[in-house]
Amino acid sequence: MATHTLCKTLRLFNYTRGISCHLNLLCINTQRLQYKITPEWNYFDSKKSYSDIPDTGDPPVPKKKKLFVPRITLLSETNEMTVVTLEEAQKLSKRRNLKLVKIVDFDTKSERAIYKLMRMNDFLDAETKSKAEAKEARNRSMKDEKTMTVSSKISENDLGTKIKSINKMLGKKHGVRIIISIDGNKERAVEIADSIIADSKDVAKVATKSSGGLTIKVILRPVLEQTNENTTENSNSSNDDTK
Repeated sequence: MATHTLCKTLRLFNYTRGISCHLNLLCINTQRLQYKITPEWNYFDSKKSYSDIPDTGDPPVPKKKKLFVPRITLLSETNEMTVVTLEEAQKLSKRRNLKLVKIVDFDTKSERAIYKLMRMNDFLDAETKSKAEAKEARNRSMKDEKTMTVSSKISENDLGTKIKSINKMLGKKHGVRIIISIDGNKERAVEIADSIIADSKDVAKVATKSSGGLTIKVILRPVLEQTNENTTENSNSSNDDTK
């Protein structure tokens, strides 16, 4: 009887221990499954241990970008060269009561603009000289070419009007191309061409004169003004010849 009771007790003990093992395995699997489904919970939990540690390192200071300030080449009154900013040059000109004048927009050698400090009188003289040179250059340059047609049957009065128009265009520095139609009278066409050339000899020179087919072509170029230097040289040479 005692043996039977002992065996029954052992079986019950093993059964209870098996249930306990199964429950432990079930809890472990449940925890693993929860970790796989929500790993961020474990991540935040693991960070809790570091939240209480104070951060002793200084935050990185962002580097300030340097603004590019263009520099210029500044010439003094005695043509001494310095490299400064435009603002510094303007302050210097105000302090010295001088005029800051741009000489060159961009120098290919130094890759900078060139400015110069000038007295007001010198600046006005230079400006007047540059305007005179520009006007002189315009006087020396020829404008576009005009075309004039004339018939050999034209009357003397109409021819005189045509010649006046030609001389007026030549006086405005225009080149003039004259096309004279022969219209069965070549001698009259040649006379008209010679008359136009003779009446405009003071303001023009003949570039070309040609005849072919039914027309005679005459191209006149205006006499451009000479420079003051050339005029001075010519006057000096004429004075020497007189002596």
